[in-house]
Amino acid sequence: MGMTKISMRKLENLAEDYGLKPCRIRGTDVIQIRKHPSEKLEDISWAEFLHLLEERGLAVYKDERCDFLKIMKDK
Repeated sequence: MGMTKISMRKLENLAEDYGLKPCRIRGTDVIQIRKHPSEKLEDISWAEFLHLLEERGLAVYKDERCDFLKIMKDK
């Protein structure tokens, strides 16, 4: 599976197209991108999401063949 780092602009466009939201797992520092609401998740702003990615040396990667997204260490 070939993964390519995507920009925040691209991520926000995908989020708008697919109804995705940045969030944090309640009671933890774990961030993720969600499609469906859950009691276990707490929505955060895109600005906070980007800040946390940068602070932790992470980036969002997209599968080159589909719209699968994954948060991984920035290369």
